[in-house]
Amino acid sequence: MRNLSIYALISFAMTACMANGGSAAGQSATDVRIEAGPRLSAPRATHQLVTSGSYLVVIGGCVRAGCEAGPASATVDIIDARTMKLARTGRLLAARIQPAAALLPDGRILVLGGWVDGRVSATSEIFDPATGESQAGPALGGPRSGATVVRLSDGRILIAGGFGGRDVRADADIFDPSNGKMVATGSLGVARSGATGTLLADGRVLIAGGGRPDAEPRVALASAEIFDPSTGRFQPTGRMAEGRYKHGAVRLDNGDVLIVGGSDERDYGGKMRSVERFDVAQGRFLSAGTLASARFKLADGLLLLPGNRVLVAAGDTAPEIFDVASGTAVPVDHDLGGQWNYMTLVRADERTALLAGGYREGKIEPTDRSWIIHLPRGAS
Repeated sequence: MRNLSIYALISFAMTACMANGGSAAGQSATDVRIEAGPRLSAPRATHQLVTSGSYLVVIGGCVRAGCEAGPASATVDIIDARTMKLARTGRLLAARIQPAAALLPDGRILVLGGWVDGRVSATSEIFDPATGESQAGPALGGPRSGATVVRLSDGRILIAGGFGGRDVRADADIFDPSNGKMVATGSLGVARSGATGTLLADGRVLIAGGGRPDAEPRVALASAEIFDPSTGRFQPTGRMAEGRYKHGAVRLDNGDVLIVGGSDERDYGGKMRSVERFDVAQGRFLSAGTLASARFKLADGLLLLPGNRVLVAAGDTAPEIFDVASGTAVPVDHDLGGQWNYMTLVRADERTALLAGGYREGKIEPTDRSWIIHLPRGAS
């Protein structure tokens, strides 16, 4: 009878674990807490969110139903990272939908491309959160929306590919903040837009997937390339098991890169749950598991957590936590009040992050809501 009681306890424990997702993700989903954050000055989607010192800077984006531009597309919300309150607003030189942005070493922000006055733009500007003002930057090599933008280890900014208004581009630029110049560098082996770019531990950049998501016929690429800043060249590397665009990527503690969700060429009809891992040492992609729900348009909605876990915040009605070791994910117990695409997520400090904006799938309605995410200890 005593042995039977022990077996019963073991069985009960296993059942409880399975009910909670049977993984570290499920067992620790409760260590992430979400509450309402500050209202933005306007509804925003396809915007940018950048941490600059003690500020969280929300930049441009579409502000009207249908993800259309409006006067507020030229505005910037500056949120105090310590109080999580809207401190003030600033202005861009142009109203931009789907701009790209990158933090410069001096705390200013390079804002570039996107849609301006109904056309894909080749302009850039440099926004200063300290003053709330922007000044003109150098022109890009051509108009770009959906380009891959990565800050390199030396502070320069890589800008590769993107949609040029008629078709996708393969050329690339580098912005050097030390002299304020934009110069051409090597070209991608394959033209691509909607790809992810991840800075590797050795200073190279992995550019994965993307394709032709903005014009018919749509194409989703499984190929990937690595940019080497020392040579200015792109070289092909391993292929993913599935072609995907509008996905997310995050570098793990061991230096590998996790590729999350996205869509195939069916776009809304081809949203993915699959997760792949790029093994840097072997130069190849490996199957890494599945999400709890299919998600795309989530490139700016991932955050690495302690314990080899990843918070996947965008693309559905609730965030989820993906556990790399088990390859499984469990939703966080918080309803965001809609299935939001093109949300943005950045860390404010070691224990806090901000999730902001996005548009409601189906109705394409941008929101002015944001959410404060309280992170577990050791999440830096």
